[in-house]
Amino acid sequence: MKNRPLKKCSLRAVLARLVFFLQQMAGRSSSLLRACILPARFPAAMITVTAACLLLPGRSEAQTHQTLFGWEEETRLMIQNSYHNHGGIFYDRGLFRFTTPGFTKEHDLDLISYNFTPVEHHSWYYENEGNSFRTFMGSFNLGQFLHGVEIRNNISLTDRLDMPLHLVRRYDMRVDRTLLLLAFNYQLADGHRVGLRHTLNEYKPDFDATVFYQYGRMPEGGFRVDVTAGDWATNAAYKLGQKRGTEMPEMRSYDVKPYLFSFKSNTPLAENVRLETMAGVQTPLTAVAGSMPEYPAQTFRDRDLGRYAGLLLEYARPQITAGVSLRHTYARFSRSNAPGSDDPPQPEAEVDYGNRQIQNSLGGFLALSHRRFYIHNWIWRNYNLDTQWDHHEERTEHGVVVYPFDFREFRWQKQIRIGYNPDRPGFTISAEWSSDWRRPAENYVISDELHSRGLPYRILYPNTLGLNEQRLTLQFGYRFTNRSYLILGASLDLDGDRHGGYWDRTERDDFSRFDGGFGRFVIYY
Repeated sequence: MKNRPLKKCSLRAVLARLVFFLQQMAGRSSSLLRACILPARFPAAMITVTAACLLLPGRSEAQTHQTLFGWEEETRLMIQNSYHNHGGIFYDRGLFRFTTPGFTKEHDLDLISYNFTPVEHHSWYYENEGNSFRTFMGSFNLGQFLHGVEIRNNISLTDRLDMPLHLVRRYDMRVDRTLLLLAFNYQLADGHRVGLRHTLNEYKPDFDATVFYQYGRMPEGGFRVDVTAGDWATNAAYKLGQKRGTEMPEMRSYDVKPYLFSFKSNTPLAENVRLETMAGVQTPLTAVAGSMPEYPAQTFRDRDLGRYAGLLLEYARPQITAGVSLRHTYARFSRSNAPGSDDPPQPEAEVDYGNRQIQNSLGGFLALSHRRFYIHNWIWRNYNLDTQWDHHEERTEHGVVVYPFDFREFRWQKQIRIGYNPDRPGFTISAEWSSDWRRPAENYVISDELHSRGLPYRILYPNTLGLNEQRLTLQFGYRFTNRSYLILGASLDLDGDRHGGYWDRTERDDFSRFDGGFGRFVIYY
């Protein structure tokens, strides 16, 4: 259904009021403003200038959309492709790798700056479904990049049968993934498709087979249901290894095999309003493994389950788009002794521990555009819970129990981008303010000093928990055609990064202002 254009007079009046409001709020610099979508004077000033530019005569008929499908695919692959997640198949700190030892306090802020935004994801998943390539790469430390690469090719075999190929490469502190997804799609009738998809990688036990049904097309409205048999070759590989007397570090067998049921949809609700929904459930699994380096004579039983869900409600018209989103992930893991070569285990080898991790996120999005100018404003309010329990171990440092722990926090993540993007080949430019603020949920006092509930967590991950991280990013690019572009960027650190360590706290003499360079490239062919 074609959208009616906005009335110019009403839009000018709305934006004029918006400019006046932002000027007043920026001058007051209220705590309410810092806690909501416009968190400080600087981003408020950026929005004020851009909103004033939008009052110029004329209008653009193009609409801005975003999607959660990028988040859904990455979360689903964390479940399906666990051999390539940080720590491998025996990692015991959570299915979705909430935090890993390799994290720095700016790791997630780096991903916000370097990775594609939900608006850029929309073009990938909705507007260009055919052959395509995209990549991002950004500096993580002196010797490493955070990066991702995707290549899609769709080969038509008959009038009804297609063979999509999807190559995924991803490296950050949660995953190190190289994965090929080979699929066959069969067109049953108009609007109805069924298919089979299989993963291919170097680990024999890590083969996942998926059958799916799709109704409609996502751009116009449709849904898709997937059922995945995870690690279906694991038991066969394990038995073959046992028969040959070969002990491989990735060998284990399932008492209860995992299955992943997932769903996603795009539903137009009314003119200019649409709803995205998505969910996935990994059924509880039970796996038995032995010959671990820590306890070579022991056999262990792991239990694991996980789920995720997302919802996006969006209102879009030619010059303004607003949306709200909800995201949820849940994972539970436990490890205990199982009957083995040393049964019962010695007291020092008794194992009975596990964890529970929850992430809930409420997000808001506002986009304004006029001619070739735009502003995109995201905010996410996250609640994170990371609980570790252990029936046989407790560790104390400086009089504080640091393990097991019960870590809870509220987290604000914000991204405001103002830019110029031509509707034809030419140069692009944008400025972006982004931040990642973490607030542990409870406090307590040690030696008259206030410490957060994150203290035990920070002892475990000494370089991870930063309270206020923020940066300014400049991006310069070039659009070669309407279907390909290159962007290069660099960031200025606004918090300085002078402090490091925790108990042995250090402070550098100078601020570290350069906060990493990066690039993004996309081509549809």
